[in-house]
Amino acid sequence: MAAIDTPPGLGLAGAQVGWFVARPGPRRLAWRGLVGTVALAVVAALLTRRHPPADYGAARLIVLVTAVAIAALAWAVRRARVGVGPDGVRWGWGTLVVRLEARRVTAVRVYRDAIAFVPRRGSAWFLFARDWDRFEALRRAVVTAGLPCAELDRRAPWTARLQSYGRVLDLLVVAAVAVAALTALVAL
Repeated sequence: MAAIDTPPGLGLAGAQVGWFVARPGPRRLAWRGLVGTVALAVVAALLTRRHPPADYGAARLIVLVTAVAIAALAWAVRRARVGVGPDGVRWGWGTLVVRLEARRVTAVRVYRDAIAFVPRRGSAWFLFARDWDRFEALRRAVVTAGLPCAELDRRAPWTARLQSYGRVLDLLVVAAVAVAALTALVAL
């Protein structure tokens, strides 16, 4: 039997991180909303180009670009993953992530429907059950990561629930599709 000392990052995996994604329904809504908004924006832009209005054609195109940008942002946010491990919390896409390192976390409040990561400076990071798939597994990953957790057997406070972006993001996707559809109708 032999023991080999390997420098960090060479040959051995780093800290185990549990990765979690958004719920499937909102991910599908964001993708379909992006595709629908782009399709309707192309139709509206082609109709506007074919019959250009004299005074508000540029405003119509700005509205379409804004709708597509909002739908694309919602799709990107829904594609982001959150990772929890002993070294902290990550949110992002692949190697492009925002990190809250474990040494910066002063407290983690685990509610029935949310998790709050409280850093030394700045505002708390909230992860809500209605935004993330496999929320119970996410709760277990936070507790087993060794972060300073306090499990609270109640729902997150109302002020914390206001910071959940899920429903607002879904409404923005629906609004982007509606604006693109209305613009296409006006362009007819």
